Amino acid sequence: MRARLLTAAIGIPVVIAALYLGGPVFFILMTLYSLGAMFEFARMLGLSGSASAAAGGIIVVPYYLNLYFHFLPWDAYLLLYILIAASIFFVFCFSKLDFQQSSGLIFGGIYITVLASTLALVRNMDKGMILTLAVFLVTWGTDTGAFFIGMLLGKQKLAPAISPNKSWAGAIGGFFTGIIIATAIGILIKGNVLIFFLWGCSAAIFGQIGDLCESAFKRFAGVKDSGKFFPGHGGFLDRIDSLLFVSALAYIFFGVLA
Repeated sequence: MRARLLTAAIGIPVVIAALYLGGPVFFILMTLYSLGAMFEFARMLGLSGSASAAAGGIIVVPYYLNLYFHFLPWDAYLLLYILIAASIFFVFCFSKLDFQQSSGLIFGGIYITVLASTLALVRNMDKGMILTLAVFLVTWGTDTGAFFIGMLLGKQKLAPAISPNKSWAGAIGGFFTGIIIATAIGILIKGNVLIFFLWGCSAAIFGQIGDLCESAFKRFAGVKDSGKFFPGHGGFLDRIDSLLFVSALAYIFFGVLA
């Protein structure tokens, strides 16, 4: 418990400060976080520490540099990114990686780097600080609602082979908690309440799916936590599993649909 509290006491002010400052500070934070998450993912695929670090650097850093400096349009660069990553890991590392590892790295690069980068994109929008804070609040609220409702009423297991502690009651509780928080934020900031409501509906569902996805990765790798960077809290992926999906949906709803 002491380790968890100490990590939170250090980590939360750092995130809040970066969120407030925005701009390059927040981009750097997300780049470093994505590097850490990609390193953990590569380790779960069975790569050595040096290979995992190289994979993270090759995939993450060029992507975020383009995202910040706008060398190429985001969607065009995404296609190039996939092709380049596939070429590097399947051709140049052919003798060291099997097909499962190579394809896993491509999936992980898209799953982690692209989805995590949407948080930086949301921060750069109008009212970006409020919207990014909303992403955190809806994610945490959904997780908290799922935990307490599941603890009180959870009998029917949701996905016992992946996460035996999660229940259908908890998932439903988290769903409604996320909707309430998202809608309340929309009302408080005088935004488009319908958009906030629809975002809350989708975020509360896919945020929990993101949590289950990461649990499935850990089951596949045979590990309890993705890493140990945050004492008492696990690794980078453990802290951002739900946030990835909630953030990506926020980028769609507030950047594309709104």
